[in-house]
Amino acid sequence: MTPADLPSTVLPSGEPAPTVTTTHQIGPMLRQRRKELNLTLAQVAEQVGIATGFLSEIERDQASPSVATLIRLCDALGVPVGSLFTSNQPLLVRAGAREKMRYGGQMITYELLTSRTAHQMASIMSQLLPGGMSGPEQHSLNAEEEFVLVLNGELIMEIGAQQFHLFEGDALTFDPRQKHRYLNPSKSQVCRTLCVITPQPR
Repeated sequence: MTPADLPSTVLPSGEPAPTVTTTHQIGPMLRQRRKELNLTLAQVAEQVGIATGFLSEIERDQASPSVATLIRLCDALGVPVGSLFTSNQPLLVRAGAREKMRYGGQMITYELLTSRTAHQMASIMSQLLPGGMSGPEQHSLNAEEEFVLVLNGELIMEIGAQQFHLFEGDALTFDPRQKHRYLNPSKSQVCRTLCVITPQPR
């Protein structure tokens, strides 16, 4: 199930709220930046430590890298990781009109909750299908605090050598500059989380 499959809200007028229409197209942005730097697919892939064919698929939005790989790609191309969290949304973000993020990971969908007026925080709604994860590697973000609330299901959060098993209603606050990763350990239940990061990753 993707965010577009979720039921939309109804506006006070009785009309259904618009469905999600905007998606951050990370692949084309990475390809454009690579060409601006006159780098080949092979050069970037070698620097990041992935196969050339896989990078080509990422650039065409036909493959989803792990969060750690996406951050390495941004670093290699000089793309600020914070640009992944940039919102174009109005002050009021309707439930059925959230921007979808491409932030890496397997079997995960992300929706931005913050508007374009937000400069000190990023708020994200995530949905992890059974077995969904940020990736096998841990990653870090250049921000100061991250708050995660499990709305449904369960989530395992690994922070360095520590492991936290969160269930519905549980919350965790940590320093995202520490290496971490997350996954849905359930084989049958979707996990939905609310994540707030402050300030916005740089």
